[in-house]
Amino acid sequence: MTTDRIRLVPLSQRHLEATLTWVNDPEMMRLLGRRSPVEPDEHLRWFASLSSRPEHRYFAVETLAGDHLGNIWLWDIDTHDRKAEVRVLFGSSAARGRGYGSEAIDAVSRLAFDTLRLSRVYAYVFSSNPRAKRAFEKAGFEVEGLLRRDRLVGGSPVDVWILGRLA
Repeated sequence: MTTDRIRLVPLSQRHLEATLTWVNDPEMMRLLGRRSPVEPDEHLRWFASLSSRPEHRYFAVETLAGDHLGNIWLWDIDTHDRKAEVRVLFGSSAARGRGYGSEAIDAVSRLAFDTLRLSRVYAYVFSSNPRAKRAFEKAGFEVEGLLRRDRLVGGSPVDVWILGRLA
């Protein structure tokens, strides 16, 4: 899937080093709600397991020149109920605040609707991450609800927005 500025390509071995660095960044760990760093061997086992998990589809987000900006994936693809969760990780600081996230979210949503024939995509976004909420809204997602005090982040309860987009 290609847009005017980015392309979604299958996550591959060449994206793993940056992905591991991003998920272990303390700020990113906080935004993702991770409690502990990912070890390199754990990361490799996770990547090796992806091909046997058809309910998930992982993509790297790249510029048209091939720079790796982040990752986006469809999680828990449910072909019976025709829905999937969208998850996103933009670790490249150069990519933040430039609209790449919204563009990638829109692209993966269109892929879900047009290729996988899903009728709904949704996302869970921590209230402590307003930038992510804005990115989903710019990509056509609407707030569907709020799960109050749903997660602990850094030991403190955080509300979680549920956002969705229909085909």
